[in-house]
Amino acid sequence: MMKHQFKLVIIMLIIMVIVSGCKNTSQQQEGKRVGVDQSAEPYLSFKDFDGQLVTLQDKPQNIVVLNDQVLHSFYQVGGKAVGITNAFTIDPPEEAVDVPKVGFMHEVNIEKVLELKPDLVIGQRFTHGNLRKIFKEANIPFANLNTQSIEDMRQNTLLMGKITGNEKKAEKLIHEMNLEINQVIDHIPEEKEMPTYAIVTVMGDAVFVEQSSTIAVDIANQLKLRNATESLDGEIMAGYIPFSMEELVKIDPDYLFILSHTTNEDAEKMMESNYKSNPAWNSLSAVSNDHTYFLPKDKFVMAPGVDVVDSYKYMADLVYSSQSN
Repeated sequence: MMKHQFKLVIIMLIIMVIVSGCKNTSQQQEGKRVGVDQSAEPYLSFKDFDGQLVTLQDKPQNIVVLNDQVLHSFYQVGGKAVGITNAFTIDPPEEAVDVPKVGFMHEVNIEKVLELKPDLVIGQRFTHGNLRKIFKEANIPFANLNTQSIEDMRQNTLLMGKITGNEKKAEKLIHEMNLEINQVIDHIPEEKEMPTYAIVTVMGDAVFVEQSSTIAVDIANQLKLRNATESLDGEIMAGYIPFSMEELVKIDPDYLFILSHTTNEDAEKMMESNYKSNPAWNSLSAVSNDHTYFLPKDKFVMAPGVDVVDSYKYMADLVYSSQSN
């Protein structure tokens, strides 16, 4: 009898161990399903403009945007930042006016950024490279982006859609933008010879011409204009080469567009004091034919996101309306 009872006790103990083991295994598997496993698939991974891999384990909730060039795209797809930089060249989107400011794009207050406890910081490629180490040490995902061209603007808008979880909305906006741009281009009259242009950019006391892909150059080229500065030699800096009055006279463009990274008033004073008094300036065809235009910076200097359609319409009106008059 005692042996029989002893066997029963042993059997019960074995059953308890087996049940306990199964329960622990089940809990471990359940833990993996609810996200306890750190090797779970991340919300989003992408490479930024520096070629650095950015991994977001979860959808970011506290995003700080230091890059004015993607701010409009970010809000157009439905994003909402917890921190942005102070307006320097163009006003922020209306929805972002009251968002806390963390300094200027070129003078970021890191303490203010960290106080906002961001789970993603979006920087500017040519400005914030030195901040990458700081955010890495703080374990904050950091993406350096840049908007040099119209295609960059498209890709950034799509990326903002993925980051905010509004990918379909971003795709729809880009599709509509492309359709409207094509409509503007389709209405341009066919010319036997493409009109030529040059884009002069004023940056403080320095003056450049835009030679390769920039927002303004891309728009002009797609509007069936030819960049007269392509034949010029010079040290290229992200699409820009130093301005030379002598070289400008040689290429003598049909249209001369002037951009300012500060204000048009400052650019006008700069051009007036340094170039317009030069007889060579008045010898330019664009000047004598009254085809010299100051372009608004909110349409051609900073990236307006999908509203760039208005930039195409603006330049097309300047060139082709003047031709019909």
